[in-house]
Amino acid sequence: MAMPVNLHAQRSQATKDALRRVALERFKRDGFANVTVTELAAEAGVTERTFFRHFATKEAVLFEDYETQLEWLAEALARRPASENLFDAVLASVVSFPHDLEVVRQAALLRAELIGGERAAGHLRVVQASFAKVLTDFVRSRYNDVPGIALKAEVAGAALAAALVVAVENWGRGGATGDIGQIVADSVNLVRSGLELQ
Repeated sequence: MAMPVNLHAQRSQATKDALRRVALERFKRDGFANVTVTELAAEAGVTERTFFRHFATKEAVLFEDYETQLEWLAEALARRPASENLFDAVLASVVSFPHDLEVVRQAALLRAELIGGERAAGHLRVVQASFAKVLTDFVRSRYNDVPGIALKAEVAGAALAAALVVAVENWGRGGATGDIGQIVADSVNLVRSGLELQ
C-alpha cells in the first residue's frame, strides 16, 4: 500500500529548496555580506517571515547541508547490521548520503569563501554538537550492555562527529575538488586508529 502524499510537507520543502538555491546564487554573485534576507525572500517570491520559518539566520543557509543530514544519518545508522563494527557502520551510513553533492559542494565553498572564521566556527560548533548527539545515541543504543557505556558513547559520538565535520570543512577549504568520500574515510579512520600520526 502506498504511503499518502503530504502536500504541505512537499510545498514546504520546495519553498526551502528554492530559498536555498536563490541564496547560494546571490551569495556567490554578490557576496554574503551584500545580500539581505529581504532581498532573498523577495527573489524567491516569499515573505521574510517565510524565510525565517525555514532558516533561523542568513548564515544558516550555508549550513543546511549539515542540518538535513542529521535525520538522514540517524535513519542510515539505524539500518546498519548489528554485527558491523562502529566505524564501518558510520562510514557505510555516510557513503549512502542521498542528497545532491553539488549543492553540498557549493555550500562548502561558500562557507570557506564568504563567512569569517568566528561566524563559521560558531555554526560548526552547533552542527558538531548535533551530529555528536545522533552518534552518541546510536552508540549507546547499539552497545547498551557494555559497562560504562554512557561515557564511552559520549566520547565516541563527539570524536566521530568531529571527524565528519572536519572532513567536510577540510574538503571545502581545499576547493571541494577532492574525493569527499575518501576524505571522510581518512578522517574516521584516524579516530579508529587512535590518532596514530605516522
